[in-house]
Amino acid sequence: MQMAKEFHLDIGDIELCVIEWTGTGDPVLLLHATGFHSRCWTQVVKHLPGRQVYAVDLRFHGASGDAGDTDWGIMAEDIRLLIEKLNLTGLIGVGHSIGGHLIARAAAKAPDRFKHLVLIDPVIMSPERYADFHAFSEGLDAKDHPVSRRKNQWRDAQEMYDRFKGRAPFNSWQPAVLQDYCDYALRPAHDDALRQLACDPVNEAGIYLHQKGNEAALEELPNIHTPVTLLRAPPGDDARPNLSLSPTWPGLATALPNCQEIYLPELNHFIPMQNPELVAHYIQAAK
Repeated sequence: MQMAKEFHLDIGDIELCVIEWTGTGDPVLLLHATGFHSRCWTQVVKHLPGRQVYAVDLRFHGASGDAGDTDWGIMAEDIRLLIEKLNLTGLIGVGHSIGGHLIARAAAKAPDRFKHLVLIDPVIMSPERYADFHAFSEGLDAKDHPVSRRKNQWRDAQEMYDRFKGRAPFNSWQPAVLQDYCDYALRPAHDDALRQLACDPVNEAGIYLHQKGNEAALEELPNIHTPVTLLRAPPGDDARPNLSLSPTWPGLATALPNCQEIYLPELNHFIPMQNPELVAHYIQAAK
């Protein structure tokens, strides 16, 4: 596997942390799910030998900046600006969960930059579910959301791994992916102090609550003429979070002009964590 290089890219109001694996062929851009980071893609990249790959820590995640509002429109614009600054063309855009939402919106705004999209259980919900989510989240503050109360004091990555390995949904992941997540999930240590999550739980909760209003993404779907491969897990049945169930609108494939849907009933929402080789296969197949 090629060596990973980390750099920071100034896109205006913040810097985004980018991991690059140098190689050849059409470049691949990987966007992670809410609460995670770019290194969660390492096991996928192992199955993309020799490819030019970039993985980004989204705003509020990993080693990227955390200024501004937890607004998905702003985060999608971050990705468009990053693509422009790196001058990426012929791009294979890959996004999981919120990453799928953001890469789809970036492709709608800059279609000439993209060759293919691989959307992995993206958070693009049905019109009815967006309406339900409005009702569910009305009046809620990020500090009221249960995600904001995630454990945020850790001795080290090994403590995280030992705590999570037997718990859902982490117990459905490949152990190597869970180790990659834990190894880069915490802020650097200061003296002997306990370490905190790089994605602050209140920011993570704010991102979940900002799903309301993102029905604007549905209006942009007809602008995505890039071929799309959609990987989808079994769906949830309401707007309340069950992180193992798919948030993806079952009608999404028919709403996209050029989409192939792959339904994966044996997997859950964490498809890249459960089967990195399968995800790499569909990236390699993207034309």
